Amino acid sequence: MTTIAWPGRRADIIDALAVLATLRPPAPTSWPGLTDAVHWLIDDTFWDQRQPGSDIGTILGSAEEADAITATLHPLTAILDELGPTAADDEYLTHPRWHEVIHTATHAHQLMTSQTPARPEH
Repeated sequence: MTTIAWPGRRADIIDALAVLATLRPPAPTSWPGLTDAVHWLIDDTFWDQRQPGSDIGTILGSAEEADAITATLHPLTAILDELGPTAADDEYLTHPRWHEVIHTATHAHQLMTSQTPARPEH
């Protein structure tokens, strides 16, 4: 079993995937929301600029998890790039590719929550 150096960051990724897997229009006003999920999944990891596989052992537990994250990032970043950073949440959630985000985030979330990597020993 892979040891995860940053279990708190991993928890943020799992939370982000849970949000993305369940968001439907109209956009809820509760926390966490779309902005939080994007922040945790992209801004905090820079996975829009580098491969999630580089975080195996720190945030992710396997290449399978990295691949699932990459699959989620493809439609999500395409939507973000197309609509820009200032669109209303409902514009993202009604984008023709949003169903891809839901599907891939659901898979990644299920994968990451079914595996419990060990925490580093201190």
